[in-house]
Amino acid sequence: MDLTVINLDQPRPAYRIIAAAIADEIRAGRLRPGQRIPSARTIANDVGVSLRTADAVLRTLRDDGLTVSVHGLGTFVAEDADAQAE
Repeated sequence: MDLTVINLDQPRPAYRIIAAAIADEIRAGRLRPGQRIPSARTIANDVGVSLRTADAVLRTLRDDGLTVSVHGLGTFVAEDADAQAE
């Protein structure tokens, strides 16, 4: 997943733009259930946002039921993400 192409020049909060882009990748099947998604640090570095913003991205995806976090291992696309993404 190439996070560097995300356009933050929109009238929405950056965390929502980034979360929507990742959710779109899940909906399109480019990120599959069980697949690890980028860490908050990777998102922050690749997109050029603060770590706090990147944490909000991961929290949003988790709250929307698209991802699950496993302490010490990372964040993964939820097994039932296909149903949540629609």
